[in-house]
Parts: sequence; C-alpha cells; structure tokens
Amino acid sequence: MKKGLILAVLTLVGCREEVQMLSATDVAALLAQDRRITFERFHISGSARIGRDGQFAVLVPRLGQDTGAWWLEGDAICSQWAAFRQGAKLCATVGRTESGGYQAFSPDTGSYLGDFQILD
Repeated sequence: MKKGLILAVLTLVGCREEVQMLSATDVAALLAQDRRITFERFHISGSARIGRDGQFAVLVPRLGQDTGAWWLEGDAICSQWAAFRQGAKLCATVGRTESGGYQAFSPDTGSYLGDFQILD
C-alpha cells in the first residue's frame, strides 16, 4: 500500500508542467496594458480586470465582487483587496507554463497559489 501511494504521488508530481519564472521586467511588460484574466485556486475560480493604472476589479462567483489595487515589489506582484481577505496584502511571483498559462507562487515559501489565464 505504501509503495502504491508513493508511486501515485511521484506520477502526479511528474505531470506538472515546466514553469518559466518571470522577472519584474517581464511582469511589468505583461501588465503594461489593461488585462482580463480568469483564475483558479483549488476550488475557487473567478475573473478579473487588471488595469495598467494599478487598479483591479474581481468577480468570484462563490464570494461576490470586489475591487483593489496592485503593484510590483521586486519580482512579485502584490495586491490588496477592499473586502476579500479582510484587506490583507498578498504577493506572488509568476511563472509561465509550457501551454501558455500562468501559475502564481508565494515569494516567501515558493508554495503554489493558483493558475490564471490572460484572455486579452
């Protein structure tokens, strides 16, 4: 049983796409124009409009709508929502996947935060 579990975990880890981490310059270029994205983190998904002016609006069907601000800190993109997350700051480093999507990671721990796609 234990060997089967280890094999299953190794198989799942092996299926993860390669990710090319983006620099601050790459992230700034990505957000140099207004963007519309979709995102998913575990069982929470939604969409957002990210303005090049540092503002964003988000819709998470399970939670509702919110607005906030974003900015760059080194290679990380940081955000603060008006209501969601009780207004706590959240930062993430961004990597581009082989299939053209993006993944976010904690800059402190490197832990996976979620996936997103740029629609326009």
